[in-house]
Amino acid sequence: MSVDEEISSFLEQHPDLEIVEVLIADMNGIFRGKQMPASGLKKLAKNGVPFPITVPFLTTNGASADSILEEYGSDPDRICMPVPGSLKLVPWTERKTAQVMVTMQNSDGTPFFMDPRAVLGRVLDKFKQDGLRPVVALEYEFFLFEAGSIPPVPVSPPNGMSAASGANCYNMDVFSDFETLMREIEDACTAQGLDVIGLVCEYGNGQFEVNLQHTDDVERACDDALALKRVVKSVALKHGLLASFMAKPLFDEVGNGLHAHVSILDKDDMNIFGKEDGGETTLQNAIGGLIKTMPGATAFFAPNANSFRRFDPEWFAPVVPNWGENNRRLSVRLPLSNAKNRRFEHRVCGADVCPHLVVAAILAGAHYGLTHESDPGPELGEFDAVEFDNVLPPRWRIALDRLDVSKVMRSYLGDDFVDLYLLVRRAEEEECHRQVSQWDYEQYLRVI
Repeated sequence: MSVDEEISSFLEQHPDLEIVEVLIADMNGIFRGKQMPASGLKKLAKNGVPFPITVPFLTTNGASADSILEEYGSDPDRICMPVPGSLKLVPWTERKTAQVMVTMQNSDGTPFFMDPRAVLGRVLDKFKQDGLRPVVALEYEFFLFEAGSIPPVPVSPPNGMSAASGANCYNMDVFSDFETLMREIEDACTAQGLDVIGLVCEYGNGQFEVNLQHTDDVERACDDALALKRVVKSVALKHGLLASFMAKPLFDEVGNGLHAHVSILDKDDMNIFGKEDGGETTLQNAIGGLIKTMPGATAFFAPNANSFRRFDPEWFAPVVPNWGENNRRLSVRLPLSNAKNRRFEHRVCGADVCPHLVVAAILAGAHYGLTHESDPGPELGEFDAVEFDNVLPPRWRIALDRLDVSKVMRSYLGDDFVDLYLLVRRAEEEECHRQVSQWDYEQYLRVI
C-alpha cells in the first residue's frame, strides 16, 4: 500500500480526526516535530513537510551548537516525507490525534546524510549486498519518579501501599501496585501497533523494563523503540508521574540500559549463527567485530555526560569489551537459545541513546567481524569474574576522540555523518565541562 493509500484509508476510518503530530527522530533519540490539522494529511503524503536542516543534529536540549551555526547558520529547509506504516492514533490525548513519522531528504529525493534512519540504512545496505538480513529486538529500562522532584524521588504505589525500597527485581507485588498504569501502557502500545512482549519490575526502586518483539524490519524496530519511549512517558504523565530513560538518574541506584538482541538471516531465512556447519564460528566472528569496534562506537552507546555515570561494574553495566555465554556482567552476552534463535545480546548502551544510531553501530561492528573473520578473544563462562583491563572509554571526551579515529565507524556510517556528530557532541561536552556544579560548591567553596 502506498503512503497515499495508507493516509486515505486512515482518514476514512477516522473521519473525526482533528490533529496530526509530525515527528522526526534526531541524533539524541528524541522526536522533534510540529502539529497540523488533519486536513493537511493528504498534502503531507504528496508534498512532504519542510523542517530546518539542523533538526536531526540539535543538541540534547534542542539548541544548535555554535560550531554548527558557523557552517549551517542560514538553516535552510529540507523536505521530510512520511515513513510508510508510521501513521498511528495517539490514544492519550483529549482531542482525536494521530502521529506520523517523517524522514528528511535532500533536494533530489535521496536520504539526508544526518537523518538517523539514513545512517542506519547505509549499514543495512552492506548486509543486503551480501544477501543477509539482521533481526533485532530491543529492550528498554526506565524509572518512574514523582513528577517535579529534583533530585528525582522514586514513585510511591498509587494504592496507598508503602514504597518497597531496595532492589525489587521481578517482584510481582510491586508490579501489581502499578497494574493500572502498566495496563494502560500496554493498551497504548497495542493501539500504535507496537509489539510489546514483556513488562517486568526491574532491579532499581521504581524501575521497569519493557521488551519489543524481534523483527527483520530493522528500521521499523528502531522507529518503534522511539515510539515506545513516547508512549511510556506520555501515559506516565497522564498519571502525574515522570518516566525517565536517563542513563543514571540516581547516584545510589542501578542505571537504565538499552539491550539489543541480534541474529542474522541468510537468503534462505536461515539463522547464520545457528547453522550446524560453521554457525558458532560465524557468531564468534561477528562478536569479534563488536569487540574490536566497541571503543570507537562508545560515543553512540554513551551519547551524553550522564551516560558515563552509568558505567559502574557493580550495577551490571559493562565496562570491558568481552563476551561469553549467559553472563550479564559482559558487554556481549549469549543468551540461552536453540539453533533457530541463536543470537548475541549487546548490553553496553544506556537507555538515553538514539536507537537508530546504536543499532547502526552494532551492526557495523558485526558486519566488519563477519567480513574480516575477526577473533573475539577468550570466552568467559557463566560465573567468571571480569578483569578490568582494557576498559571502554570512561569519559565523554575520550569516547569522542576514539570515534574520531575509528576507521570502521567512518567507513560504515560515513565521514560526513561522523564529523558532524563529533562537532555537535564536542560542543556539548565543552559546555558541560565549563559548568560549575553543586558538587563544586560543596567540595571547594568554603575550604579553598
